[in-house]
Amino acid sequence: MKKVLYVDDDQEMIEIVKIVLANSGYELLTTVQGEKAVDICEREQPDLVLMDLNMPGLDGFAATQKLREQGFSNPIIALSASESDSDRQKARQAGCNDYVLKTLDMQGLENTIDTFIAEAGGL
Repeated sequence: MKKVLYVDDDQEMIEIVKIVLANSGYELLTTVQGEKAVDICEREQPDLVLMDLNMPGLDGFAATQKLREQGFSNPIIALSASESDSDRQKARQAGCNDYVLKTLDMQGLENTIDTFIAEAGGL
């Protein structure tokens, strides 16, 4: 079973993503802190990370950059409510593979996860 790590300080969003991915065949790991995301990635080696960008402490930009510096090469998808072009660019510079807006259309999120895992040789 493929592992997806979802990092978000919004517990309601975590619950929504859990529902969206419940029947998708993925094992969902979650944390509310960027620091813990780095530890989980080192220990669990998830196939894909969904990374909220705006969190207290180590934010998603810094957590992504730290993961990349440590050699984590699996896809990292920024998941953000911000439509800012500068946030998109900053996410790419940090090492995110894609940028998905948090919306009520979560089918698009599942499709993005499927695509990146398949491209990484996982499906």
